Amino acid sequence: MARLRESDLVDLVLPRECGGCLRAGTHWCLRCDGALATLAFEVAGGAVRQGRAVRPADRGGGPWVVPHPLPDGMPPVHSWGVYADPLRAAVSAWKDVGRRDLEAVLTPLLAASVDGALSGSGWVDGVVLVVPAPSSRRAVRERGDTPLETLCRGAVARLSGRAGPILRVAPALRHVRRVQDQSGLGTVERRGNLDQALSVIPLWDNVIRGRRVLLVDDVVTTGATFAEAARALRAAGSGPVVCATMAATQRTRG
Repeated sequence: MARLRESDLVDLVLPRECGGCLRAGTHWCLRCDGALATLAFEVAGGAVRQGRAVRPADRGGGPWVVPHPLPDGMPPVHSWGVYADPLRAAVSAWKDVGRRDLEAVLTPLLAASVDGALSGSGWVDGVVLVVPAPSSRRAVRERGDTPLETLCRGAVARLSGRAGPILRVAPALRHVRRVQDQSGLGTVERRGNLDQALSVIPLWDNVIRGRRVLLVDDVVTTGATFAEAARALRAAGSGPVVCATMAATQRTRG
């Protein structure tokens, strides 16, 4: 679909529109590009503030954020910026409407957050497994792919050649029971929905054991997904776990 959208012929029947504001003519407009930059977290002089007039691709990522209340077993989470429009609209269109062309906008944000999480954790050498939060079986059937895994691979490729640990994408987690869509649930419901819902795929057990893991998701809200994913990884014998996301909602604090 992303390749088709680049075709002028297809544009006659499937008009291009901005993934942030739906403006016609481009997949991502200059106005949304400017607005996106204002959502980036910036750490300056020890204080957390939102960056302004700074292009995301030129930055080093966002700060550590903490969901409130904090779930038991929640690993540290590093986020690129605030979950607000146009980033919120772009994430929704990319994940739920099939706008895979927006990977060009989102990949640099995830790469920056991954880089910041690695630096903040002091992981400067060796191997780190990058594990995407798993999609439910129903979501995979409906979407026909696993967009977060693809985005993780793009972010890791973007970081190749830099100093630091070797990154390996490891889609090692799976759902072991049916769960509801998290988007319509509150804090308590989200945690109950995911309790004991994930496990490491048996073929990945030996890979995970003893390894440092960087868990990745698109957005952190209550932290329920990360807490459950970290529990499953630790149960399989993983080493330390940290997390990275493109965005954090207002339920979290820097």
